Amino acid sequence: MKATQISIEEFLSKSKTRFIIPVYQRNYDWKEKNCLQLFDDIKNIAVDYNKKSHFMGSIVYVSNSDTYSIDLSEYVIIDGQQRLTTITLFLKALHDVFDDTEIKDEILEDFLINKRLDEKNKLKLKPIKKDDEVFKKLLKNDFDTLDTNSNIYKNYNFFKNKIQNFGDCGSLYDGFKKLSIVHIALNRRDDNPQLIFESINSTGVSLSQSDLIRNFLLMDKEADEQIELFEKYWFKIEENLTSENISNFIRDYLTVKQNKIPNKDDTYEAFKLFVYSQNIQTKDLLGELLEYSKIYKTFLFPHNEVYAQNLKNLKQLKIGVVYPFLLSVVDSFNKQLLNEKELLRTLEIIESYIARRMVCNKPTNALNKVFAPFFSDILEIPTFNFENFSKYFATILFSKRGSAIFPDDEEFRADFTSRDAYGLKNIKFILLRLENKDNNEKVDIATLSIEHFMPQTLTNSWKAKLGKNYEIIHNQYLHNIGNLSLSGDNTTLGNKSFEEKKKILNVKSRLKLNQYFINATNWDETEINKRANILFEDAKVLWSYPKELELKLNSKNRDKEFYTLDDYDVNVTNKKPIYFELRKKKHLVKSWNDLYVSVVKILVNFNWSIAISLLTDDDFSARKQQRIISKIKSDCRKAEEIKENYFIETNLNANQMITYINLICEKFGLSGDDFVYAIKE
Repeated sequence: MKATQISIEEFLSKSKTRFIIPVYQRNYDWKEKNCLQLFDDIKNIAVDYNKKSHFMGSIVYVSNSDTYSIDLSEYVIIDGQQRLTTITLFLKALHDVFDDTEIKDEILEDFLINKRLDEKNKLKLKPIKKDDEVFKKLLKNDFDTLDTNSNIYKNYNFFKNKIQNFGDCGSLYDGFKKLSIVHIALNRRDDNPQLIFESINSTGVSLSQSDLIRNFLLMDKEADEQIELFEKYWFKIEENLTSENISNFIRDYLTVKQNKIPNKDDTYEAFKLFVYSQNIQTKDLLGELLEYSKIYKTFLFPHNEVYAQNLKNLKQLKIGVVYPFLLSVVDSFNKQLLNEKELLRTLEIIESYIARRMVCNKPTNALNKVFAPFFSDILEIPTFNFENFSKYFATILFSKRGSAIFPDDEEFRADFTSRDAYGLKNIKFILLRLENKDNNEKVDIATLSIEHFMPQTLTNSWKAKLGKNYEIIHNQYLHNIGNLSLSGDNTTLGNKSFEEKKKILNVKSRLKLNQYFINATNWDETEINKRANILFEDAKVLWSYPKELELKLNSKNRDKEFYTLDDYDVNVTNKKPIYFELRKKKHLVKSWNDLYVSVVKILVNFNWSIAISLLTDDDFSARKQQRIISKIKSDCRKAEEIKENYFIETNLNANQMITYINLICEKFGLSGDDFVYAIKE
């Protein structure tokens, strides 16, 4: 590696030189505010005669060994493409505004083109494909056909206007000549461009996980191979998913491959480790990613696939955590291992499982643990066959307990008919699915909003209708699902009386959900409960609990129970812990005491200041002046030393240990699946 400070004028004016923005780099995306900062820097240094130079950053490049010759030097830009492209646009704008013909020619021939090279290598800067098309037209003054929405054109136009308004082109040209950079030349044989790139981009504006992954896959390849891999694979992957979905896609791909979900911010690092550990060829890897991206595209943009409507339903539920499992399921369908009936039945069970859990207020973070290893768990069952895939899937779901439980009809009814349904984040979806059940003509969710039949603000007419207990009824049943419906015109209904609302719905509403209101002769808690139960009967069928699919599997094939910090009143008597996960790291254990002591040791070493505060925390006082956590050994009946002068009480039963573990985790600011433990009978 060789780093040299140099003026940008000297760097750009090298003859027979091209600056190549490689295909793996992101598009040129500097905005007007970035250009304004550069323009102001040039303007200010131009008029400051005491200042000889102004540092504008670094440019890191590697010589392109595919094309290096005596006639042409190509520098592949590893870092600095944004400032290099922007200064080139400034120079093009300055050239177009300048009246001095001699200086115009100097700008063009020194900084913008290679005068004596062929047309292919004429332009000194070669942006990536999409930007390159606009840039070529700009340099040829072909303004009629270029994309005026591109940042290339917008920023050129910005500079042109600023230069014209400023007026003194000569002064700005002098300011440009005072700009300096540090250019860092890498040797592909001796330096690792990827590591250097990561180091450079660890400060400032961070690249996305997607950008880092693309660079990692392509950066160390020669130019011709880069272009081939980009155009044949990566470009098509981005075309399938759009760039903003790539990171989530890679994360879900890794989950499929490793049966565990990487932390969102660590996707790139996890991907690198996976590639290194598998020793997989880039071309093979990109080929597999492309095939999976075709499946993932159907999750994000369901169209005319046989399972499109099922995917649209899951997408509205916003449960992307099922995607790794679905990648494997749909891949099996595409390979004709799984038939259409089994695929659709599996998707229906997933929707039932998610919808019931949502209504019953089960923690969504538990689903990470459910779906990440699910496909592999099914395949490992000795009796497994694809002809009965949905049965194996349902059977394992039925066996889950704790945070992962599949609510049965009794639990589903209790919550569906009594809870505050209006507070459910997907209540509109639930009502829409109930409306469209058995309807040939489906209703569009986009045109509808939630309607309270008994209004949120009671008028005197409604108070009279509800009777003397109107306040109690209103408080208890306002948001009950029996009082909720869908409407395309809430403003018309508003707080109108019971009779007026019925008349309006009768004339204007074709929704099946509103028929009960139209036929009602009264409206009170009895009617609301009746309608809630009627809706439940439809919901029970729509999101079924298909117990008839359950298979009798050997107990060793059935799922182990696992719990998180969201689970309360768990009874672990006569059950044995298998492992726990604390802050995403898994630890095997042999006993409750082993689990209890291990968790406390990890947390005490993680944050000593919090650990010290527990020594005097009243929540850890026990009976008879004893303590659960103390710096004095005799304060505990059976003390375990965690650290010097730091003891915990271990003369506890299993349920007490879990209670104190949950409390200690809470004190350390942990929640949900920051702590998970699995048990068996």
